[in-house]
Amino acid sequence: MPTREDLHKLIDSLPEEAIEAAYKVLSHFQVWPPPLPPQIEGLRQAYEKRLKEVQADGGEFAGWGRGGGIMEWPDDQTTPLRSGSWTFDHVDGDTLVVETRRYQDGHELAIVERIRIQDGQMNYKHEVTGPRGKRDERDIVFDLS
Repeated sequence: MPTREDLHKLIDSLPEEAIEAAYKVLSHFQVWPPPLPPQIEGLRQAYEKRLKEVQADGGEFAGWGRGGGIMEWPDDQTTPLRSGSWTFDHVDGDTLVVETRRYQDGHELAIVERIRIQDGQMNYKHEVTGPRGKRDERDIVFDLS
């Protein structure tokens, strides 16, 4: 495990151009664990709310996974998220449901995918809802035999 001395050596070896970036990164670790920026905390809360909704639907909740990443947020951490995403997946009966939220320049796309195997076919359906509620839906059937 690296020591403070190792960290000091690493910092001392940084090129001058990297000092500001290193300072910004390290300043976030003054409190452990580091607090989430407000917009990331909002995403976390939305994610947890959705998990509870799925669990409350009763016996159809069979499993779940999650993931996401924030590619860019403003330095002031108070303006809207510029880009990033989070994904929540769960099983609803015999259907895998994957819900994704993508953010670009403060705008959200909500994507819900449903994947089901039935009668020798894989049924794939996705619904995309974007700004101002514009919505698109597609179904694709793949033969498995």
